[in-house]
Amino acid sequence: MSIMGESVSISKDGLSRRSFLKGAGIGAAGLLGATALSACASGASASSANAAGSADITWDEETDVVVVGSGAAGVAAAMAALDGGAEVIMIDKGAALGGITSVCEQYCAYDSSLHLPQNFDDVEDSAEIMLEDALRVSRGTADRELAKIYCDRSAETIDWMLEHGCEFKDTLRVSDGRHGQGKYILKAAGDLTVKFTADIEAAGGKTMTDTPLTGLVRDEESGRVIGIECDEGEKHIRARKGVVICTGPWSDDEVLIPRHVPETPEIVKQCAETLAAFGMPYGPYTGEAIRSAQSVGAATRHMEYVMFDPYYSVPEIMEQRIAPAGLTRAVNQILITPEGERFTDEGKSRGDIAIDILKLEGNVYYPVIDKRHLPDPTGSIKFPEEKLDEWVEMGIMAKGETLEELAASMEANLGIPQSAALETINRYNGFCAAGEDADFGKDPHHMTPIDEPPFYAGPAETCRVMYTHGGLETDEGAHVVDLDGAVIPGLYAAGMCTGGPLGYITISGNWQMSSLVFGRIAGENVAAEAVAE
Repeated sequence: MSIMGESVSISKDGLSRRSFLKGAGIGAAGLLGATALSACASGASASSANAAGSADITWDEETDVVVVGSGAAGVAAAMAALDGGAEVIMIDKGAALGGITSVCEQYCAYDSSLHLPQNFDDVEDSAEIMLEDALRVSRGTADRELAKIYCDRSAETIDWMLEHGCEFKDTLRVSDGRHGQGKYILKAAGDLTVKFTADIEAAGGKTMTDTPLTGLVRDEESGRVIGIECDEGEKHIRARKGVVICTGPWSDDEVLIPRHVPETPEIVKQCAETLAAFGMPYGPYTGEAIRSAQSVGAATRHMEYVMFDPYYSVPEIMEQRIAPAGLTRAVNQILITPEGERFTDEGKSRGDIAIDILKLEGNVYYPVIDKRHLPDPTGSIKFPEEKLDEWVEMGIMAKGETLEELAASMEANLGIPQSAALETINRYNGFCAAGEDADFGKDPHHMTPIDEPPFYAGPAETCRVMYTHGGLETDEGAHVVDLDGAVIPGLYAAGMCTGGPLGYITISGNWQMSSLVFGRIAGENVAAEAVAE
């Protein structure tokens, strides 16, 4: 076909309008503190069709750069491209910009110009430690070179956020899975997309909501991606320099999830369905942007890597809107089975903890905390004591002024054997005193005894599918590559729609940092592209 003198083809999916509320994916978790990036996709497809034989297309709009997705990677790409002198249009399928990033708050970095006080006197955090943690938690599956890039650039990226008006709390949150110091926490969740979107629009960037991606437009002769099709073929936007895909995970996709994700326990499915039924304004997290890129020759990587999140209430409790995002994610809590036993190192990465939960019969556990968690200045626990006491009165949580009272309440309210619970807590406290966890090898930095009243346990929690960690294969410059490793001209990708930087499991806060760093790289590089004639 010919468009403005160019020979082009369109790679697109026949998209449906089906509901994804029963998908096994992220659903509505964004409001609840989960961190994932909204896609600019409208639904899953049963097939991917090349529309090379369709009628000629008239471009509805033209710009230098089209950014597909408005989460962390998307706003970073758009801002960097604008800073590089390019014209930019950023689209999102949602009614509002930002996706789940619009409620996210935590960003892993080893330092910044703020030089926030470190949590551990005997650890001086560094990019090297951050990288070591990332590779260890991923079980060696993260691409070292890609992970090194976002670790090395994490401090300057916090400063970049500061330059755009983001504000952080003055206390680092101790991070799961980290031997280093932890995470920077925004004073206002979602401040990243608020501040960057305002600056994007002030710099002349155009933003478009309710604009689902349908496919990529490619020049048949050169193989260059020269634009996009959206709104199921109703709109075409030419990208003179290139297209940046920042569409996030695909955890609700009806094609890719059955193909790549193993069967999950029923309670985990119900957890996802309950969250999705809340009807939050994020998602669905579908993968037709990935499949459209595959149709123009893009390679994928790590599609089998799917991470679960352990900190979500069981569906029966969640249905009452009680602690749907979990009681606490603090590393110094302990987690107990219905039989009254610890089953994991509570300070390791949440993805690893979730795997241990999937091995439990019934897939249910109970967090146990003490006054150290109330209040928590970094926000690891989000509920005031009076709310916890309300849940105790409802019989879904246990409380005691002594450990003996707590154990008795755990048996009465939660059905956990009193003697087993008390023995487990006392044994853990002994490990804290000795400075060594003889059962699970928990990092001593993450160990504090459960010994300051009041004490609480529950409500019951389980896990759910959190993120997909696979997607388009990219190089160090955020260029999408084909099956032979060659760059597809005009096509870039960043964030959770790519595979490589995170690997099998990641540390919370790393995906946001990775998305920002590679989104910025993509924006810088696409802005430097020659204009396609």
